[in-house]
Amino acid sequence: MTRRRSCLFAIASTLVIASCAQPAPENHATAVAVKKPVLMNGRGKVTSLSLTDLFALQQSGKVLLFDARPGFFYGLGHIAGAISLPKPHCDTQIAAREGEIKAAHAAGKTIVVYCTNLLCPDARTVATHLADFGYSSSVLSGGWDAWKESGLPTE
Repeated sequence: MTRRRSCLFAIASTLVIASCAQPAPENHATAVAVKKPVLMNGRGKVTSLSLTDLFALQQSGKVLLFDARPGFFYGLGHIAGAISLPKPHCDTQIAAREGEIKAAHAAGKTIVVYCTNLLCPDARTVATHLADFGYSSSVLSGGWDAWKESGLPTE
C-alpha cells in the first residue's frame, strides 16, 4: 500500500469510527432554546424495514426519511429525499421538526431512520427518541451501505 493510500485509509477509518461515537457535552452558553414536545414514555414503536419496502415507500411518496449519520457523512451522500437528523441533540431537532413529523403522520407516511450499516446504533437511538415523543418509526436494515451497494437512488 502506498503512503498516500495508507493515510487515506487511516482518515477513512477514523471517520467511520467517529460517526457512531458519543457526542461531546453540549455547550449550554450557545445552545438554542427550542420547546420540546412532552415525552410520551415510549408510546411510539420502533420496527425494522427492508430495502425493498423502503424503496417502494420512497417511490410512492409515503415516507419521511431521516439520516442519523453525522452531517459530514450526509454531505458526502445520502438516500434521495432524506433529511439529516444526526444523533447528537436529536431531541432538539425532533422538536424543531415536530410540525413536519405530525404532518407526515397525518398523511399516512412511514417515518424511517437509517445509519451507516448494521453495526451503527445511531438509527435505532434516533428512532427510540422519536418513539419517546410518541412517533412510531422504522430502522432501515443494512443502512446507507446496503442502499448504496444496491445501486438505489442517492443524492
